[in-house]
Amino acid sequence: MKWTMCKLLADTPLSEVRKGKAVLVPVGSLEDHGPLPLGLDTKIAERVACAIDGCFVSPSINYSFSPEHPNSVTIPLSILAEYLVQLTKQLHKLTVMPIIYVVAHKGAVPIVQAAVMESFKEGVRSAALDLWGVIESLGYKSFKDQCRAEASLALALGYSVVVRKSKHLKSPPELEGATIPWRSTDYGCSPEWVSSARKEEGEKLLEAMVKALERLVDTL
Repeated sequence: MKWTMCKLLADTPLSEVRKGKAVLVPVGSLEDHGPLPLGLDTKIAERVACAIDGCFVSPSINYSFSPEHPNSVTIPLSILAEYLVQLTKQLHKLTVMPIIYVVAHKGAVPIVQAAVMESFKEGVRSAALDLWGVIESLGYKSFKDQCRAEASLALALGYSVVVRKSKHLKSPPELEGATIPWRSTDYGCSPEWVSSARKEEGEKLLEAMVKALERLVDTL
């Protein structure tokens, strides 16, 4: 895929911004990803958002809700939720365009979705795209597959993935329809799963996420 030059909202005059299709807000996190970068979620969201023609990319949300990661910057739920509601309304008021959150951190998805619905009640055109939901729709259902996908995405973004530990870590419980809190110190990606990552696989995942975002932009 040929990646376009990112059109940054902060670098553009308002008169030009209002000629665009939508404002895209990348949402990530700053958390322990083992051998992967702390800000990997944010970088994934930014890469996908920057690939969409005719849209402007807002400054990213780098700090999110990550209570499952002891080593992370996690914002209290009520504060983050109110921030997102206000941000959605203010960005829409400023740009007079749809506001689309591009979410690459799973823990932030329900909060962003709630903020979008709250804003909708006040007439704000907004939406959210769960990038990990896109990946899951491609068959990456198990924790093992998602670990490999995450490492593959890191390779596609140009990061090196070095696995030094040989300890096999168990996966969190997966019961259909159930939500079970867990800590990343109890469960984690096995070095074996991470070492099976491939750059080509990550590139295909990025392409799928870009296409999903393009469809959402066209819908709004």
